[in-house]
Amino acid sequence: MSKSKTTATPAASVWGLEGHVASAACRGVRLDLAHPSAGLVTTTGDHLLGLDLGLDPGQERPPVDRWVRGDDITATWEPGDERELRATGLWRQLHLPAIDGPRVAGGGTGVVAWELIASATTRLLRADSTLAVTSDLDVGSVLMAAWERGVPLPFLPGIDPHKGLVLVRRSRAPSVLLMLHPSDHQAVSVERCGERTRIGCWLFPTGVEKGVLLRSRVLAAIGPAEGDMTWAADLATWFAASPPELAT
Repeated sequence: MSKSKTTATPAASVWGLEGHVASAACRGVRLDLAHPSAGLVTTTGDHLLGLDLGLDPGQERPPVDRWVRGDDITATWEPGDERELRATGLWRQLHLPAIDGPRVAGGGTGVVAWELIASATTRLLRADSTLAVTSDLDVGSVLMAAWERGVPLPFLPGIDPHKGLVLVRRSRAPSVLLMLHPSDHQAVSVERCGERTRIGCWLFPTGVEKGVLLRSRVLAAIGPAEGDMTWAADLATWFAASPPELAT
């Protein structure tokens, strides 16, 4: 009796990739891998989770490799500066658990979130490995919070570079949450540039040695202005409970 062979068919990815431009039409975001510092561009004009390799925008170059696997889009760059870094960025939309907050039509809280997993290594014996994950938004009021044993403290007005959670409230747009994982070094910058707010989450400040791979994560979420401190704190608690990325 002959036996039939069954092969699994991979599920279709949310990402479409044409050249160096990735888009997730059903999620309303676009990512130009030749300009990674621009990050995920949303339909409302937000730029989230840009990977700043330390180059001027005119010096950015396409990745040396890029691929789609499942719902992840990954690319690798070799900036070609004196640091001899090889940097990789993986953008992923997160599947969120039920979190608190006002309900919207169709169920859920209307919160959508992505993470960028960034990594860096070098060919030199030792090099500066500093990278920034940047986001550019409509100007708004900024609240920040710190981690305490993996739990977010209350959000308060003011800017503190040692607090790893940033909540931006806009008058005519949803709120945006940005945060570093509590296991990572907390260094955040917030700048107002005209009618825009630019937020930088700084990674790998201690340098990298040859043969060592550094890896870290930054999360960005967009959700309703109503109840934003509630859903932000709930999402932060969930994110903190996930295992940290490895550094080897």
